[in-house]
Amino acid sequence: MKRAFSLALTALLLAGCTAAPAASGSAASTATAETPAAEAAAPAASTEPLQPLQLGDEKQYYMVEDVKGNDSLLRYRVADLTDCSERIPCDIAGCTHDSEDCPAVAQRAFGNRLWVLDDNTLLSLQYSDEDFSTTLTLMNRDCQNRRVLATLDGYDLFSSVNATYTDGSALYSYGRQENQEGIYRVDLENGKITEVQPFSTVYSLPILGTIGRNFVLKTSDLTYPEPTGDLGADATALPTGTVTHSLLNVDTGEMRELYTYSSDAWNLSNLDAYVVDGQYYQIDRAAGTLSTVDPDTGEVRQISDGLPTADRNTYTSDYQPEAVLHGWMVFYRLPVIVNVETGEVRQRIDLPENYWNGYGHQPSIYLQLQDRLLVDCRYEPYTRTGIGTDGTPYTINTERTYLGLISIDDFLNGVPNYTEVCQRPD
Repeated sequence: MKRAFSLALTALLLAGCTAAPAASGSAASTATAETPAAEAAAPAASTEPLQPLQLGDEKQYYMVEDVKGNDSLLRYRVADLTDCSERIPCDIAGCTHDSEDCPAVAQRAFGNRLWVLDDNTLLSLQYSDEDFSTTLTLMNRDCQNRRVLATLDGYDLFSSVNATYTDGSALYSYGRQENQEGIYRVDLENGKITEVQPFSTVYSLPILGTIGRNFVLKTSDLTYPEPTGDLGADATALPTGTVTHSLLNVDTGEMRELYTYSSDAWNLSNLDAYVVDGQYYQIDRAAGTLSTVDPDTGEVRQISDGLPTADRNTYTSDYQPEAVLHGWMVFYRLPVIVNVETGEVRQRIDLPENYWNGYGHQPSIYLQLQDRLLVDCRYEPYTRTGIGTDGTPYTINTERTYLGLISIDDFLNGVPNYTEVCQRPD
């Protein structure tokens, strides 16, 4: 029994460089006057590398919180990373910050966070399941002067904001229009949407990241064993076939192979490959190796063979990289760090643990800056009171989270030299 998890990239690869076709007539029928149907990708206004959207920059970090007593609203808060203060971005005297009369209050919607586009502009993305539409709203850095860039009726582009990137002049995102999935571009000047690359089948987020102006897409052609009736054995049965990572150029629509894995060498269900800061990495748990692949030549370069080893047939998220800091790759759970330039491996020097949910955690990185990190620096136990669906009050023992700045050098060397910034909204 064969399950073909594929975006029909094989045909595209064989066909060579092709531009994405225009949207079909059925797709056009769902568009509004404000948002015409996606057109074939035109030349981009920027040549800058694609970068993931961020909730902050060197100056500020943006958060959201509930508006108590109104489940349909949320409120923005901003942490100033220059003077380590925090506030509600509203300049209206006497404002109670609990209605949409306040510039810091907005309708609750999926994905409604504030993303920093540049020194002057924030972006809010709101997706509505009810009418299947995405709204893009721009505003000043103090949340004033809101203006709707586009209402994209019939599009779900940002249901996963972790797959949304920008080059400063446009947004690039995985998304769907009715039953058509693909990569789309939205012009930040006029809200015009274009189709970079359609996918022929419904697929679940095939994006690993970006390298330069290329998306790294994961496709597969797998065959699973026939069911035996043993639910446990069938659930853990390993497929055979290949997994391919390909580069999709957002300017030309060209698709080309970066690397292909075969089940002869890998347990494909537990493939460890990541894109971090625009660089592609492979991790072989059984061999304890970290490698990279040159996107231009396809040459594989082993960086190190000094990682802890594990059974490649056993799932573990320990090997997932959290960041590359001053050349050192830091993992979420591995006890070592690796210099991605020299291959040097050394023991990770832990910071004092944060205790929440009953056990200790290393501080997590909320925002990576040039020489600093914004992390959760401490937790404070408290008892929170809520109201149940039947109107009965209840209490929960939980923790308040506090965010602080730490230099990258102190983070790597386990020195808890934090500058506390604010309490993170509950």
